[in-house]
Amino acid sequence: MNFVRLAFVAIFLFTSTEVFAGMFGLFNKSDFLLSALVQGVLLDNGKPVAKQKVIRSLTYGKEYIDETITDENGRFRFDEKLIRTAKPANMFDNDSLIQHIYLENGTPEGIVLWYTSISIHENSNTLKGLLSDLVCELSKSPQTVDIQIAEAPEHTFAIYGMCELSKVKL
Repeated sequence: MNFVRLAFVAIFLFTSTEVFAGMFGLFNKSDFLLSALVQGVLLDNGKPVAKQKVIRSLTYGKEYIDETITDENGRFRFDEKLIRTAKPANMFDNDSLIQHIYLENGTPEGIVLWYTSISIHENSNTLKGLLSDLVCELSKSPQTVDIQIAEAPEHTFAIYGMCELSKVKL
């Protein structure tokens, strides 16, 4: 009889744990867009900066790093970055997505071209538009710009860096 009770308890705990996990989204993996396509140009006093390493760091629970080198016209590009994760479906997850595009200079943050923390609208057309045509001028000081999210006008993206965001057509 003890074996039957033990088996019943084990089955109950196993099935209730799976139901609990499924109910709270712990096993429901789906594609998650860490970054839209990034295209930009790196300038110094209006002149293209060639052969410069540009780094993209995307942090969402763990860090994903890509590197590219600017071409002779100062242009750089990062492809769209998708991951498969259960984090967005997990009601206990409250991590923001950090997007950081920078040049190495011996400091942890580097020379910041683009930095933003996204807690909503990671798949935003506003964000896609901003990332599709970055003009990053090294002679200018970094600044923080609040960009209204077209999909949710009551919210903004706070973006810090050297890229001219006001000229981007959304």
